[in-house]
Amino acid sequence: MGFFRNPVLDGMDGILYDRIKWIRRRESRTTMEKVKKATILNICLFVLEVAAIVWMTSGITINGSAGVFSAARWRMLKYFTVDSNILMGVAACMAFLDQRKVLKREKEDVSAGVLIFKLAATAGVTLTLLVTVFFLAPTADYNPLWLFANSNLLLHLINPVLSIIIFVVFEKSNRIGFRHTFTAMIPMLVYAVYYVEEALRHTADGVIAQGYDWYGFFFLGTKSVAIVLPLIIGINYLICLVLWKCNRRR
Repeated sequence: MGFFRNPVLDGMDGILYDRIKWIRRRESRTTMEKVKKATILNICLFVLEVAAIVWMTSGITINGSAGVFSAARWRMLKYFTVDSNILMGVAACMAFLDQRKVLKREKEDVSAGVLIFKLAATAGVTLTLLVTVFFLAPTADYNPLWLFANSNLLLHLINPVLSIIIFVVFEKSNRIGFRHTFTAMIPMLVYAVYYVEEALRHTADGVIAQGYDWYGFFFLGTKSVAIVLPLIIGINYLICLVLWKCNRRR
């Protein structure tokens, strides 16, 4: 007995196959459009980061407003604000170069390593933004708007917000695993060790010398280390976790 083929079912299979092909083509076009937008935004972010650092180190001010960090130039490398933005600039450049390869069809997707580095950098500038808005501004003994004056407007607000938008909207991927939320904390942990070491090394009778607790975290003296350090680490991990979750491609 010969094999019987139902023409109706064959037709339905064909329709279903065409539908799947159409959906995949549409998803591919949407993905490539997002990669293209991410590429453009990343090069813009890189330019903004370079502009912010050059502006800061030049000491140039607008309307006579000195800002908080503008005049100190390269000494400002001790600030997490500056370090996190430099890291973000490097990450944006790396992402731009990798995304160009995707657009040229030289590779299928952005490298997992680049995305992990981007997660770490984005978490860093997000922490900078949150600390500025919710800690430095409310506790400042000067006009808190100075925190957003001159190059600080880019370093504390514009660049962090743009970084978050790029990562969670235009760079969605499933290539970053849950374990990488811990890896992304490494830059902040390295800085935390440096900050605490600097503060403790310049401590006498439990009092930290002026200028060595530049963020004012250790308001209770060295006792504050046991409170502030776990809190900052916890906040940074929460940032990494939320960014990772928002970056997931559904």
